[in-house]
Amino acid sequence: MQIFATFEYSTLLEIAITELEEKGIQAIYAVPLDLRKKEPRLLDNIHRADGLSFIDKGMIFAFMFATVGASKGFVWQGGPIIWGVAGAILGFLFGVSLSWLIYLLKRNKNQLQIKNGKKGEVILIVTCEDHQASVVEDILWDHKAIGLARTR
Repeated sequence: MQIFATFEYSTLLEIAITELEEKGIQAIYAVPLDLRKKEPRLLDNIHRADGLSFIDKGMIFAFMFATVGASKGFVWQGGPIIWGVAGAILGFLFGVSLSWLIYLLKRNKNQLQIKNGKKGEVILIVTCEDHQASVVEDILWDHKAIGLARTR
């Protein structure tokens, strides 16, 4: 039976491996994962999308500002159409700039983590007998495994 577990690289992982070796399990394989080194591309295309979008908040704010502008336009000089379009443009620009600001803050935070030596995650593969599986799982969960899976 094989048990797969993911850990953040820490001393708890080393202690878990040592404890597994003390229980007589020798087939332990640890694979460290690298952190992303390149920045994701800002523009998506039809073949590749990373879930990063700048216009979603822009469209939401455009709808909200256009609704308010059109309703106030009945009272203001210029009419509801002019103020609705103006509100849509203002809301779209506000939403896109908000998304851009959030992106810059997250990017700077991720760069700080990489500079401060943040390590990636580690995949631990343990091969054991069926009767040892529950002991192995308990050891891995006790040492802060992020996730766990077992296969036969």
